[in-house]
Amino acid sequence: MFPDPSQLILAAATHEEARYVTELRHWPEGWLAVGGLALLAGLLWAGVWMYRHEGRLGASGRARALLAGIRCLILLALAVILLEPVRVQILRQWIDSYTIVLVDNSASMDLADNYRDPDTVEGVRELMGTSEPGEVRRADVAETILQSKDRPFLQRLADNNRVKVYSFSNEAELLGVVRSARERPAGRRSDGVAVGSEPEGATEGLNPPAAFADPETLGIKVTATGPATNLERAFRRSVESLGSAPIAAVIVMTDGGINQGASVEEVARFAHERKIPLHLVGLGDPSSPRNVRVVEVIAPENVFQKDPFAVTANIAAEGVSGEMLHVELRERDAATGAERVVDRRQARVGPGGAVEPVQFEINPDRVGRFIYTVAVDPVSAETLTEDNSRQAAVSVIDTKTRVLLVAGGPSWNYSYVTHLLERDETFEVSCWLQTADYSAVRDGNIVIDHLPATAEELFEYDVILLIDPAPSELTQQWAMTVDRLVSNHGGGLLYLASRPHGAQFFRDERLKPLRDLLPIVIDPEAELVLNQVGHYQTSASPLEIPDTAYDHPVMRLADDPASNRLVWNDVGDVFWHFPVLRPKPVATVLLRHGNPRMRNSYGGHVLAAVQFVGSGRSAYIGFDSLWRWRRYGKGFYDRFWVQLIRHLAEGKRLGGSGRALLVVENEQPSLGEAVTVSARLLDVGFAPLRRDQVTARYQVDSDRGDLVLTARPDRPGWFEGRFIPDRTGTYRVSIAVPYAKPGDPPEVGKDVLVSRPNLELLQPQMNKAALTILAEQSHGGRLWPVNQALDLPDAIPDLHEEVSIRSRPITLWDNGVVLAGLVFLMSLEWGVRKWNRLL
Repeated sequence: MFPDPSQLILAAATHEEARYVTELRHWPEGWLAVGGLALLAGLLWAGVWMYRHEGRLGASGRARALLAGIRCLILLALAVILLEPVRVQILRQWIDSYTIVLVDNSASMDLADNYRDPDTVEGVRELMGTSEPGEVRRADVAETILQSKDRPFLQRLADNNRVKVYSFSNEAELLGVVRSARERPAGRRSDGVAVGSEPEGATEGLNPPAAFADPETLGIKVTATGPATNLERAFRRSVESLGSAPIAAVIVMTDGGINQGASVEEVARFAHERKIPLHLVGLGDPSSPRNVRVVEVIAPENVFQKDPFAVTANIAAEGVSGEMLHVELRERDAATGAERVVDRRQARVGPGGAVEPVQFEINPDRVGRFIYTVAVDPVSAETLTEDNSRQAAVSVIDTKTRVLLVAGGPSWNYSYVTHLLERDETFEVSCWLQTADYSAVRDGNIVIDHLPATAEELFEYDVILLIDPAPSELTQQWAMTVDRLVSNHGGGLLYLASRPHGAQFFRDERLKPLRDLLPIVIDPEAELVLNQVGHYQTSASPLEIPDTAYDHPVMRLADDPASNRLVWNDVGDVFWHFPVLRPKPVATVLLRHGNPRMRNSYGGHVLAAVQFVGSGRSAYIGFDSLWRWRRYGKGFYDRFWVQLIRHLAEGKRLGGSGRALLVVENEQPSLGEAVTVSARLLDVGFAPLRRDQVTARYQVDSDRGDLVLTARPDRPGWFEGRFIPDRTGTYRVSIAVPYAKPGDPPEVGKDVLVSRPNLELLQPQMNKAALTILAEQSHGGRLWPVNQALDLPDAIPDLHEEVSIRSRPITLWDNGVVLAGLVFLMSLEWGVRKWNRLL
C-alpha cells in the first residue's frame, strides 16, 4: 500500500560538505571600530611609555621591556575577550532535484507498426538510422532513445538532475536511479547518513528498491507484457514518492493507449497543480487503423477419432469495409511439429466491419494433440498484423471409455443402450442386470461376475449408468464410493428413473450420497403428484427444450444450429415421468415437460439435466420412454446417448487418470498474467499422495520449462504452483501420473492459450490527441516527435537547491584556560615588579 503523502518523511536527496570558521561576535563596525582600535593602540602605547619612563631605580632596561610586554598581552587578551571569539560549523547542503522517466511497458508496446503517416515515417527513419523503417516495434524505439550511444539520453538528463527511471503498465516498477553529475561518490556525513543514498520514503511502495546505476550500464529492457496502461497510478506514485524534493520534469514514453485509471485530463490537472511539466514522447503510428483480427477460435478441447467436429472463427475488422478476406486453417501436430493447411475460406467484410463467423469441418483420422490456427491474410496497409491469427488446441483420443451399467431390469432402454455401447469401438461396457441369475453370463464386452464395490474396482470406470436400479442391492458404502469417484476423481454418473424402482430409490436414506450428486432437488410430495396424474399415461405429452440447451454438447443432433432445432421439433415425447421440485442452481436443464399440467412454481417439470459435481459430472433423466425416439431415426437415439456418455466421461478423461487431476485456474490468460496450476495426485491405494512438492512441465513451441508445485497443507494430495508466460501461443502444461498402470496415460495435461490483452489491442494506433492533452494541460510540457526526443534533455532545467546551515556558536573565551592565562600574566607582572623592587 502506497503511503499517504502527508506522512512521508522529507524525501529530498542531499549531499553536503562541512567546514569550521572562527568569528568575533562583537566586532564593531564603522567609526566604532576605528575608535576601538585607536583606544587599544593608545592603551598599548601608554603601557610601554610608562615602563620606559619609570622614575624609580632598581629595574634594568630588560626587566622594564618584559613588564611592558606582559602589560600589552594582558590588554590584548582583554580586548579579545571583549570581542567574544566563537567557533562555528557551516554545513553546505545540495538538495537534488529529480527528472522522472516513465517508460510504457504494456503489451501494446510490443506491436510493430507499419507506418503510414509521412511525418512519423521520416522521424522513425531518422531515429533508427534506416533508409526505410518498415515494421518497427514500439519497444525498440523506446530502447533506442534511452540507450543512444551518440547522444546519451539518461546521462544528459543526469547532468542537471538526479534521474529515476520507471517502467509502467497497470503497476509501476522502479528500474534504477542515475546520480546527477555534481554528486560526489557515496560516503558518510558527520551524522552517519550515507551520502548519495536514496532518501527514506523515496521508493516506498515501488519495487524493486532504488539502486544507483551508471547510465551506460542500466540496461533498460522494455519487455512489453503488461495487461493494461495506467498512467495515473505510475505518475502519482512516482511523484509522491519524492515528497517535497524538487521535480524538474516527468518524461513519459508511451503510445497513449491509456485504458485504466483516471483520464488524461485528470492526470494533466494533477501535474499542473504540482507545477510539473509533462514531456510526452509519442510511440507508434497515429494513423487511423486498418485492421483485421481473429477475435476467437472455438473448438472442442477433446474429440474422439473419426468423430467430425467444427472449428469456428469469429473475425472483426476495422477500416476495411467491403473487402474480401482470405481465411486459412492450419493444423500442427504438437508431437512432431508437422504442419499442414487444412482448408481455405473467404469472408466479406460487411458495413461497419461485420464479418460472418467462418466455420471449418474437421474429420480427425489420427490420434494425438493438434494445434489449429486460424489466420487471415493481411489487408493492404494494415496497421497491425499480429492479431491476424489465433489458436485452439484439440486432443484426438482413441482410448476407450469404460462404462459400468447397472439396471434393475431388462427394460428397452437397457437393451438398446447395451447393444449400442457393445457395437461402438470407443466404449468398453460392463453390465450388471440385477434381475439376472448370478450364474448367467452378463452383457457387455468386458464381462463381470459381480457388482464392483471397492474403490480399486469402481475407479477403473469413467461413467456409471444407473438405469432404474433396485436399491436393495446398493449399499451405503457403495453409494459413498461412487460419490468419491464423481466428486474427487472426475467420474460421471447418470440416473434414469422408471416406474418399478424410481420412488423407492428417492426414499432410501442409504442412497442419499447418490441423490446428492444429481442435478435436481427432490420433491417431497413426488408420490402424491404421481398418484394424481396416474402411474400410466395412454397419450404422450410434448417435450420442451430451453433455448440455452440447443447448443449444449449433449443436445447436438445435427451439425449446424438451424438443422439441430428442426430435428428437435420432430423428436421426442414423454408418457410417464418422475416429478422433481426444481433443478439445482448450477445445473443445466436439457428437457422439460411440455404439458401445462406438469408445472410448478419453478416451471415445467425437469425431465433431463446435467451439472458439474466437484471434478466430475452428473446427469438425470426423469422419464423412461427415451427408447421410443428410435422411431424418428436410429441415429438420433444413438447419437444422443453417445454424446451424453462422452460428456459425462470428460471429467475423468480430461484428468487422464483416477490418480491424477490437473487444474488450470485460467486457461486463456493474457500475456504477463500469472497462471496458477493445481494438481491432485493419489498413491497406489487412491489415498492422497504425501510429498512436499512435485514437478510439472510446460512447453510452448520447442521451449520447455519445469514448474515446481508445492503441497497444500489444507488439502491433502493437492499441489499448487504458478508461472508467468513470456510469449503468446499455446502452452502445454503436464504432470506425470503416479503409479500409472500399463495402458494408462503416463501423464495428464492442459492447454493454456496465451494471448495479448484485449485492452491493449482494441486501439492499436498511437493516441496523439491524448498525448497532446497531457502535454499542453500540464505545467509547461510538450509532445515530442520521436526524431526530436534526443533533444529533450536540453529542455529540462536544473532545479537543485543549495542551503547553508550554521551550527550553534562555540565560545572560545568563556572557559578556564583563558581565565588561568589572564591570572598567570597578571601574577607574572606583579612578581617581576616585586623582584625588581617596583611598586
